[in-house]
Amino acid sequence: MSEYEKASKGSYYLFLSQIVAITGGLVALILFSAYIGANVLGLAKNANVSTSISAGFNFTSLNARSVLSQMPISLLNSVINAVIVLIVAGAIVGFVEFMLMLYGWKALSEFNSSEYHTPYVGSIMSLIGFLLVVPPSAFMINAVKGAIVSYQISQTVPAQILAEVLTASIPIFIGMLMLLAGYIMVLIGYWRLGSQFNSTLIKAAIILLIISIVISIFSTILPILPEILDIVSVILLTAGLYSVSKKTKLRGSSQTSL
Repeated sequence: MSEYEKASKGSYYLFLSQIVAITGGLVALILFSAYIGANVLGLAKNANVSTSISAGFNFTSLNARSVLSQMPISLLNSVINAVIVLIVAGAIVGFVEFMLMLYGWKALSEFNSSEYHTPYVGSIMSLIGFLLVVPPSAFMINAVKGAIVSYQISQTVPAQILAEVLTASIPIFIGMLMLLAGYIMVLIGYWRLGSQFNSTLIKAAIILLIISIVISIFSTILPILPEILDIVSVILLTAGLYSVSKKTKLRGSSQTSL
């Protein structure tokens, strides 16, 4: 395998990781929306939730104490179970995505270690962080369900449940830090990839993503703008990775023929 064929293989794995992420996200959104649409009326009826709709979406007026005390346990179980199913499905999709990303950066690191070893290490950190976050999250959701049920029955939350939630939060916190560090290292890799192969799409995607993060942190004026930028960024990144994969494959083929 020529050096450019390694680059083509790596960028194609990265492209596939984006496709998996997009597909998984869309499926999760559709399933979650369908579930909410099927159950929100029952929730509003049983919890005496007052809802106002004008000029699009308005947040539902919720009294947390009223909702917790009046929500039927059967409905609560169905909501929590649905969330756990989404977490499990997200874990499967996320694991596939991170593995493809890891294989992609590994191949690119073999192509150019000085440029792509950092994102390769970042992808490993991201995978480890992801594995640290997911199982405790499902455990914490289940503990929260127990806390709500206990509150409905006795208006108190057992100390044991609070201890379980706090215990689960430790690996989640560590995993989130690893995910953040890995995310930054991977972004650096994408920028280097776009620069090396002159991909305007990849570089534009990273710039839009950074702008989206800055707006999310420092501005609440346009809350929907970061989501729009994220969507555009993902589309540009996916297209850019596919383009780089094709470009490097052609270079690899020409090297082989020579």
